[in-house]
Amino acid sequence: MKTRYLCLLSLLLSSLLLGTGCSVIHSHSTTKVMGKQVSDQTLARVEVGKTSKDWILATLGEPTASEIVDESTSILKYASKRIKSSNSTLLFVFDTSSKREEKRTIYFEFKDGILDRYWEETHSFSRR
Repeated sequence: MKTRYLCLLSLLLSSLLLGTGCSVIHSHSTTKVMGKQVSDQTLARVEVGKTSKDWILATLGEPTASEIVDESTSILKYASKRIKSSNSTLLFVFDTSSKREEKRTIYFEFKDGILDRYWEETHSFSRR
């Protein structure tokens, strides 16, 4: 019985060392979302010349920032950030980790309380 156990253990170790060269023994990823997100479904319902500032505020809540351009023009800014972190430990090789950050900002510009235009800015970068 002891010999059989040692043979199985030896076979397992040799297949790990010689077969693949490395094996993942641990992998983990997390995603953190911060800020005010505007979904694509909500953006699809927004119409220039029709959507009111009150509707945007009621639907999305308070903006990240707002600016009064002049007495008839204002801008609401909704900014969000998504950070995805991954970590893998590889047997007999090394540990790897990466972080990907995506920033998305939606701007809504209103004239006399009605949407005049809106646009999106996105930035993303990765770190290892």
